[in-house]
Amino acid sequence: MAKESIQGGSLANMQGHIFEDTMIPIFERHGFAVFQNKELEKRPDLLKGRDRYVIRNVPFTTIYEQPGKTEFVIYDRAAVSSDQQSCIRAVRVEAKWQQSAGSVDEKYPYMLLNGIYQYPEKEIVFVVDGGGYKPGARRWLQNRINEDWLKYRERGKVIQLMTINEFIRWFNAEF
Repeated sequence: MAKESIQGGSLANMQGHIFEDTMIPIFERHGFAVFQNKELEKRPDLLKGRDRYVIRNVPFTTIYEQPGKTEFVIYDRAAVSSDQQSCIRAVRVEAKWQQSAGSVDEKYPYMLLNGIYQYPEKEIVFVVDGGGYKPGARRWLQNRINEDWLKYRERGKVIQLMTINEFIRWFNAEF
């Protein structure tokens, strides 16, 4: 389909999916199997014996008490120290791409509130990139994270904001 024939929200949606899809080879290169959540609902046995995997389109209940999904949850038993073998590291990754003017950046407060109050994982990474967000929007989000907005650290949460380049560097170092 020619780019000229794709309109507003459809173009943004397509660009967002491309952004998410760029992350898959990063996971796979580090030995993570990648599964769709719906696939695992039908075949949970696919995880049997796996220590490293990523689940896509992971459901959660939003702050509005409605069903929501985030792009990825990374599970890694290998990253946990040997004295805690029964534990598994789980990192929820929310990815937002905004290449041109739009409303993605208006969702940052909603995204952060869901991270603080609704995601069950304690470790959360927001990957926000594209350069099309409103001036100050990304800075607002980074400032709320830095200042421990709503005292999220008391809930045991670790929240980080990254660009795709920062995410790749972080992932390479962590996994």
